[in-house]
Amino acid sequence: HATVQETMERVKPKTFTKLVLLDHMDWMPNAMVHSEWIALQRATKPGAKILWRSAFTHNGDKPFFNNLDIDDLSPKWYSKDRVKMYPGTFLSYMPRDEFPFVDTKPSPCQLASSFTKVKTTTKMILHPLTAGRVNAHGDKMSSFYASQAKGYDAVRENMLVARPEMMSAFGPIKVGHTWLDIGGGTGRNLHYLRAQLDRFESIVVLDICPELLQIGQEHARVTFTPEQYDKISWVCMDINAPTIKEELAKVSGATLERGFDTITFSYSLSMIPEWEKALYSAKGLMSEEGRVLVADFDTYTEKGNSVKDILIRTWYRQDGVRIEAKSREVILEQVFEGKEYTKTCARMQRRLAGVWIPHYVACARRGTITMPDGFRRPSVPDLSKLLMSQEEKKQDF
Repeated sequence: HATVQETMERVKPKTFTKLVLLDHMDWMPNAMVHSEWIALQRATKPGAKILWRSAFTHNGDKPFFNNLDIDDLSPKWYSKDRVKMYPGTFLSYMPRDEFPFVDTKPSPCQLASSFTKVKTTTKMILHPLTAGRVNAHGDKMSSFYASQAKGYDAVRENMLVARPEMMSAFGPIKVGHTWLDIGGGTGRNLHYLRAQLDRFESIVVLDICPELLQIGQEHARVTFTPEQYDKISWVCMDINAPTIKEELAKVSGATLERGFDTITFSYSLSMIPEWEKALYSAKGLMSEEGRVLVADFDTYTEKGNSVKDILIRTWYRQDGVRIEAKSREVILEQVFEGKEYTKTCARMQRRLAGVWIPHYVACARRGTITMPDGFRRPSVPDLSKLLMSQEEKKQDF
């Protein structure tokens, strides 16, 4: 008698080529599903065929499933289900590249004393009353975060709770993976993947607040190996700056030419004044297998027009945080419209000081196909690169 995960952890690596999982994942939270699939990946050969059933017709409520290229067999098989218990039937091939291993335990350098936490929390709450008036976005961020920088990670750990869920959707991490963390500040997200940093080619942490970036560099220097630390670039700049591509090219070199495999907004999109423009900027920096992930505060209702929505919007606005249902709509229906993108949005509520706070995790990724050998390739060819290649061949003649 054992769980699926326990069983998969006991067998020899690469034992199975086919698995049938039925509907047990319907009853599991995202973190448990994620842990189980890490065990499944260990126990199966790359490209193993995996079938599962579900009481739901989609898997979007669990961010982890964004790591898989899923073939929805529901329309084909539901009509053949004699008892009609499972509306959802799904098939996927196990990718060869590693799933993200999300370590939620903070690094020792990110911990803080109770005194520091109280001091940081007090400054955060009193900021609207004590801050001076500044106009530039960067100055506003420094004004808000400079006095909180040292205790930032410790205090925000229980506030920004959708970050691990976002990292769960990071995508299979291949050797040479590239990552742009927009609004990454203290580099907290890097520590979630500290066990896999050796697989990355380059990581760029972009933030407009120099005080947070300084803390991030200090934490990375004492936590990661020198080789891992050298893979990370810290850029103090606005994602919407006219010269953003030129500045990123200076630190990432050839990486920028092929784009970033994963781009993250971790509770930063809601603090960017021109946030729609920022999403388009991120879209233009994606690789051919790239994805954009957003974790942020959400509205209580779908449309964001309830009394509770008005209250939470008013409270967070004091600190320059914008909470709108429109954020989800723009990500899913405007910026990343079209069949070439696979999009999901998981909404959740978590308790903070006795109050339920809404959050969401959105993922928009370019379509990929996992082949029977476990390798992944783009499902839609990049026509611009194809045309450029043809032009180069003509010039050679």
